Amino acid sequence: MTLSDRPQSEAHATRCATRLREQAAQQGWSVRHLVEVIEEHCGHHRLRAHRLARGWSLARLITEMITVTGTGQRLVPSRASRWERGEERPTSVYLDALCRVYGTGPVDLGFAADYSDPEAPSYAGSARAAPELIGTADSVPLLNLVAIGVRADQVRRRVDETLSGSTLSDSTVAHKEAVAAQYGRTYKTQPTGVFLDNILADLDDVQVLTDRKLPSTQRRDLCAVTAQLAGLVSMAMVNLGQYRQAREWVHTARLAADEAGDPVLRAWVATRGAVACLHLGDPHAAIAAAREAELLTRTHREPITAMAWAILARAAATMTDSQTARNALHHAEELFGAVEQVRDNTAYAFTTGQLHFFRSHALTTLGESRAAWQAQDEAIAAFGPGERLDPTLVRLDRALCMVQEGDIAQGADYASSVLQCLPDAFRPAIVLTRANAVATAIPPARRGTPMVRALHEVLAISAEPAH
Repeated sequence: MTLSDRPQSEAHATRCATRLREQAAQQGWSVRHLVEVIEEHCGHHRLRAHRLARGWSLARLITEMITVTGTGQRLVPSRASRWERGEERPTSVYLDALCRVYGTGPVDLGFAADYSDPEAPSYAGSARAAPELIGTADSVPLLNLVAIGVRADQVRRRVDETLSGSTLSDSTVAHKEAVAAQYGRTYKTQPTGVFLDNILADLDDVQVLTDRKLPSTQRRDLCAVTAQLAGLVSMAMVNLGQYRQAREWVHTARLAADEAGDPVLRAWVATRGAVACLHLGDPHAAIAAAREAELLTRTHREPITAMAWAILARAAATMTDSQTARNALHHAEELFGAVEQVRDNTAYAFTTGQLHFFRSHALTTLGESRAAWQAQDEAIAAFGPGERLDPTLVRLDRALCMVQEGDIAQGADYASSVLQCLPDAFRPAIVLTRANAVATAIPPARRGTPMVRALHEVLAISAEPAH
């Protein structure tokens, strides 16, 4: 009996597939490869493995079937679940819909046998060579389109190398600088998984270019791009709850920033290190990194100087050092008003929304709910269009403030509604951690109330979206 043939009662819990999806995102597995791993490791039916690999709920699967094929309006989750347990075979109409939604055929879904000659040439290898990246789209692209895209990328690289010759065109360096700037903007609006897939591919391109023998000015410029991209990868890793990875990417960014020789860039990287340390549970290291950022820009004050003080305030708040936290917030606000602000809403800048975001979290952590509430209002008003992550975290701070003030039912209900309004792709680990903090703050004696039980149910569904 193979692992996938064993009874579903013996299959692993869906949280195991969640961990495998996280590993897939980190290591760049294709969806096909992830399906195979879930099937073999967790013991699920191939059809269920396809859904778990995408992190979909049964309701999401039915929605996809209706959207893509127009069928499934009367389909209920329990019937789809029976298909996934091998207790019932989908009708030909539903099987066709499943194949179209998952971008594959009945054999790959576990509903037909494959009698092809294993020695015959096939495109099976292409699926690995041209990976269908996790989370890059709501529906799975056709394999031939993925292969064409990879082929096009290979041709583009060769053409670029031919045009650049043994040197590197200044326009190529300028293009990579523009790419880094673009990632600074899209970080605020894209799902973390999609963002990470894309930025790692471009970072790989930059590394290939930097490996050449270049004039010192071009190398410094490319090192600056590398520092920016690596710093953004660190931020994405924090969002995914991969804190050790975040710390190591900060180190990479620091090496590149040191070679670039730009103190403001080095200060920005130091703030990334401070945030990673905060999430690693080391506020002392976070304070040291924030002070490094402040020192690097002390002779010429920059918005990043204010950010260093704001991070220091958050770190002090986690240590319940209210006086240091308040003083640091005062410095951050004072400096922010004294320096010229960057108008571009980018992850490289320290914006008004970010200032109030840090105030909100520091004050909420200190239990100063009234002041935190004002910071939350100001943050929400200042965030740019399309931003999802930081506004969500601020709203969860608000839910925690409600709980701290004794309004348990309203706080729990508000946290539930914040999570339920988020698409799966915009619900990374950092959001669930903040939401769990709301649930944990509720006194044990009040956890049996309907609103609190509902919050725990939403948290369970969010943590295991494929359940």
